[in-house]
Amino acid sequence: MGHSHASSFCVVGQFLGYELKGHKIYRVHLHQGQDEYRLKLSSGARDDLLRAALDGNLKIGDWMRVSGLQEMDRKKGLKLKAHSLSRCGKPKKKSKSSSFQGESNPMNVLVCQKSNCRKRGGKAVMKQLQKVASDRQFSKKVSIKSAGCMGKCSKGPSMMIGKTKYRKVKATKASYLVEQYLKSKHNRK
Repeated sequence: MGHSHASSFCVVGQFLGYELKGHKIYRVHLHQGQDEYRLKLSSGARDDLLRAALDGNLKIGDWMRVSGLQEMDRKKGLKLKAHSLSRCGKPKKKSKSSSFQGESNPMNVLVCQKSNCRKRGGKAVMKQLQKVASDRQFSKKVSIKSAGCMGKCSKGPSMMIGKTKYRKVKATKASYLVEQYLKSKHNRK
């Protein structure tokens, strides 16, 4: 995505449609207040959108939650790439429904589920994190989501906690990494 620092974002808005590039869904369009977002989709988010559309669960005007990574590019400005999306209800408050750089939303934990990472244990990492999140009840603090390719496939499975990427993650160590990240984040406050 460039030569700058990436951070997470979350946007809640109304679905306006999508753009195609060739035969693939490339971007999703969301409307929020006075703003319209055109968000590039990772393959995982593309799969989520396609599944919802094919199931008939997604219509123009439906509310969606989209999260992913944002990065400031020196030449192109702010770049947003969605890693997960889901339908949600209309926000209850009239307040700002997006979070950029540090508003209090659950921390995203993204686990690559593309073929190389799945073969190297990505599926087991995902399963373990979901189990631990429900057992230890930190699901309000952490949002565990599947993601598309994060690069460096030979060093998979890959996982991203907040803004930090991890490679060669073992299922037995994944929950430990999340807990340590939460502790360090809590200690910084």
